[in-house]
Amino acid sequence: MTLSPAVLHRLGGEGPPVLFVHGFGADRFGWAANAHALIGTRTVWAVDLPGHGGAGNAVGDGSAAALATALAGVAGELGGGLAVIGHSLGGAVALHLARLMPERITALVLIAPAAVGPPVVSGFQDRFPAIGSAADAAEVLGCLAERPAVVAPMIAHVLSSLDVPGRRAALRTVAQALGHAALEQAPPVAPVTVIWGEADRVLPCPQGAVLGVHPHVIPATGHLPHIERSGAVNRLIRGALAID
Repeated sequence: MTLSPAVLHRLGGEGPPVLFVHGFGADRFGWAANAHALIGTRTVWAVDLPGHGGAGNAVGDGSAAALATALAGVAGELGGGLAVIGHSLGGAVALHLARLMPERITALVLIAPAAVGPPVVSGFQDRFPAIGSAADAAEVLGCLAERPAVVAPMIAHVLSSLDVPGRRAALRTVAQALGHAALEQAPPVAPVTVIWGEADRVLPCPQGAVLGVHPHVIPATGHLPHIERSGAVNRLIRGALAID
């Protein structure tokens, strides 16, 4: 299975390492509203997974397990005692990573994680690679948040990312795998915090426990709580990492 390397980006800070893992179609830039809340006490990293951002487009079978393998190949650069924060597809990748290297992961914060709750209902992952115009982007991205102002600044960046040669084909492979993904519900060894938007129209907020814990549900919020309600999510992240 051919995989492009995951690409790590050091966002700043000093202290124990924290790694942000983006969702489907996103990249490291999606964490701008969250990194600043940790830089004072942690060394903050973000990754571009294969098929996303500055990484290459060899995604293997496109599964979260494959993407986690690519991430594990570079995670040694981060040192031990690693906390991982993953959104959507990135949440599934984070879980696979924790199973690949359980001795290294100290905490998991999963934001609307894929493959552990209800299936994708909006068709977002299938529509995203076919976006062809700003109007298309506004329509497809509109399901991600309750406030249109949240997604409007993303449109130009999404169109630019889709223009990377081979990117659309890579994303179609990941989308197909994501549509059939399911993870066992056994909690990983590391402590888990789950965060979900109450009004998520991509991965509906589950009723009851996920991975053995009850999600922190953020009202009037869609699939991007780390962007749409960054203050609330940052407080939950800091609490999960025991940052005063």
